[in-house]
Amino acid sequence: MNVYLSQRLQKLRQSEQGSAAVEFALILPILASLVFGAIDFGRMLWFQEVLVNATREGTRQGTLFFSGNGQAEIQAVVAQALNNGGVPTTGLNVGVNGVGAGTGNPLTVTSTIPWQFFVIDSLIPGITTNQLTASVTMMNE
Repeated sequence: MNVYLSQRLQKLRQSEQGSAAVEFALILPILASLVFGAIDFGRMLWFQEVLVNATREGTRQGTLFFSGNGQAEIQAVVAQALNNGGVPTTGLNVGVNGVGAGTGNPLTVTSTIPWQFFVIDSLIPGITTNQLTASVTMMNE
């Protein structure tokens, strides 16, 4: 009986049946981090592009259609454009410089929203800036 058990154990040691599962288990966390990190980065680029377009719309509104309450109007336009793009406006900060300055003078709108990566920030805390910023300058018309 002892010889049979010894032969069986030797066959199990030489077998490579479970090696693929072990290798997959070792590689899976790295592969998942890369995939979800790429998704996170794409999401960040999407939010940044929507923020730039919203800031551009707010700046254009301020240069063309000044109605007396320019800064509040510009902030409302930026917030609405962000909502239309699917970006949450929680923590939105819109700075306006040069509103109502007259024709030919620059109007600068700077928008900032908080940002957090799901994967990158959980793996390496503090590596990202945690905010997205867009600044647009146009001449008042």
